[in-house]
Amino acid sequence: MPPLPRSRPEFLPGEEIILSDQGGFRQTHRAGWRPVECFLTNKRLIFFLRPEIRFQVPLENIIKLHDEKHYYVLKTRPTLRITYRGEKGSGMGKVLFVTNRIHIWKKKILQLCFLNVDVQTLEKISSRLDTDGRDILWHLWEKGHARINELAELIQAPNHMHVLLVIRDTVNPVAEKELGCSVLSFERQKIDPETGETILFSWWLIGKKERFLPNGERLVDIFDEGHQIRVIMEVKGVSTEDLRLDFNGDRVTVRCHKIGASLRVELPLGSPVSSEGYALQIRNNLLEIRFNKNHSS
Repeated sequence: MPPLPRSRPEFLPGEEIILSDQGGFRQTHRAGWRPVECFLTNKRLIFFLRPEIRFQVPLENIIKLHDEKHYYVLKTRPTLRITYRGEKGSGMGKVLFVTNRIHIWKKKILQLCFLNVDVQTLEKISSRLDTDGRDILWHLWEKGHARINELAELIQAPNHMHVLLVIRDTVNPVAEKELGCSVLSFERQKIDPETGETILFSWWLIGKKERFLPNGERLVDIFDEGHQIRVIMEVKGVSTEDLRLDFNGDRVTVRCHKIGASLRVELPLGSPVSSEGYALQIRNNLLEIRFNKNHSS
């Protein structure tokens, strides 16, 4: 008995389905529409007609989206034209694509392919939010994802509905105006790209997060200068006003209230230091901190 044809394409390791729909595609105006099963994953856009993939493009190769209208299945419908780079220097290509939810597909492709999330982007959005919206946004920048009970506890919300209203009515609408798409998304199941862990029923910050210098590779020098301890540390994209210091005996944690885990470094100073009278300055991406030793300890 011959094997049954595949009902969906074979996915790559770590590949997740984000959207799937029935739809149609064509690669030139002269070619006819082909009905296909459409898949958007975290790695590819795929048009599938059993038993094989009829068209696919890696998300990193998509370079432009354009709205059009075309006649499809007895009426004129909104259509998305996708321009992409061909593989191995084969030049540019274009494909037309239609589904009944084309506006949702466009937003998701915009988020996955073109949305870069950095400190400046979030500062622009947060400047138009209230305290609850800002706290949620920066918490998800730091953590990447969080369940709703964690966000409710963060902002001391009276209930989960309050959190949902903050996201739905303030954070995402402001992001839509600033960027053209939302920045927070609820996912029933998603793999954390940093840990490989499958996360269930959580809110996520969408987009390509700005890469910061990993703490393990950050330049840190500590100098004992008698009555003082001096620290020189490599930083990026912060000012002294952004920094917070947590004191615990002979250890001090340097963190940033805006970018959270992107700058969270514990300093083993070797001697207890005073939490008062310290001095900070930043020059050429180098942070200098001078602590007074705590001789009363």
